Amino acid sequence: MPREGLDALVCRLPENVVLLTGYWPVVGRSAAVLTLEHGPILLAPEMEAYAIQGAWAEDVHTFPVWRLVDPDPQDSLNELLAAVAARYGLKGRRVGYDGAFEDIAPTQRVAEPWAWASASIQALAGVLDAAIVDATPLLVEARAIKFPPDIARIKVANEVAGFGLDAFFASIDTGRTEAEVAAAVESAILARGTGHQGTKHARGQAVVYSGQQRLSMSWGYTANTGRRLQPEDVVMIELAAVADGYWCDLTRMASVAPVDHRVAEVHDAVLAAQHEAVRTIRAGVKAAEVDAAARAVLRQRHLAHGFIHHTGHGVGFRYHEPIPWLHPSSTQTLTAGMVTSVEPAVYLDEVGGVRVEDNVLVTDAGAEILSARPPRLWGHSVSGAM
Repeated sequence: MPREGLDALVCRLPENVVLLTGYWPVVGRSAAVLTLEHGPILLAPEMEAYAIQGAWAEDVHTFPVWRLVDPDPQDSLNELLAAVAARYGLKGRRVGYDGAFEDIAPTQRVAEPWAWASASIQALAGVLDAAIVDATPLLVEARAIKFPPDIARIKVANEVAGFGLDAFFASIDTGRTEAEVAAAVESAILARGTGHQGTKHARGQAVVYSGQQRLSMSWGYTANTGRRLQPEDVVMIELAAVADGYWCDLTRMASVAPVDHRVAEVHDAVLAAQHEAVRTIRAGVKAAEVDAAARAVLRQRHLAHGFIHHTGHGVGFRYHEPIPWLHPSSTQTLTAGMVTSVEPAVYLDEVGGVRVEDNVLVTDAGAEILSARPPRLWGHSVSGAM
């Protein structure tokens, strides 16, 4: 903040409220304020008081919403923001806000995501009587480094995702549809994840690919279909899971019956590429070097032409984050505390799409695998699994 000339931050996007306070908003009317002199201040609807417990805000204020006698929620929030500005001396100072994010994480009410609009931005400047500037680049940079409380929660998110992967492997059977398998995964995450390690709110979004779709769509995140699994199918799941505002991103493969030699060969090559990428990760290493390590393994096995996307991306405060970006053109350097996916893949006509994805913490000594449940084909762990 001093580097950017900012005296305070006001954040309203859910992932940034989580970043500053550890609190995942329910309906999206919350705000988090951070000043140079004081710890985070949380402003939230009073109906969310039950969910605020556990937030690490130094100062918490609630405001009424949606009863017949209540004012408009934005008016109530503006009144609180004005009081905070007066109490902490923000008038006439320089305040950053999170206004330029185009990809955003949802609140707990995933059906109604919330984002800044011009009216809210104009109101913020008037309420604070301050010079407001977009602090999106600063927040993107800050979110790249996870601290111990964040890391602990990301580990819990991965454990919660493990319940979904258990359901995935148990559901792979002839006659089931992709949608039925995905529903079993999401149900397991909600049912078993809620309450796990104190988790208040767990959700999952699973996309299951089988048949030809596993080649043509499995890197494009299309919807689940009513296609029924066939005896010869190899199945892929792309899984996002969230626990109290912290996210993980995993991919696994499974098969209805024993796979043929070529599929097993490609799957083992992808696992070997992932293993080498993870082995390369440590603080101070270039992100492009990690990507290169994965590609080198697939090149040695004459499969590099099938690896058509990046090796990994940041994850934690959102399902996909831009730092680190494990890509051939990346100029980023890994730093301790970063959390990244590692997801080499091969997409070939004769075998379809084969991808395995885990989440990894960057440390000074190397990499720590955060994911639960090792890769499996036909009910058994496969060679090369970490």
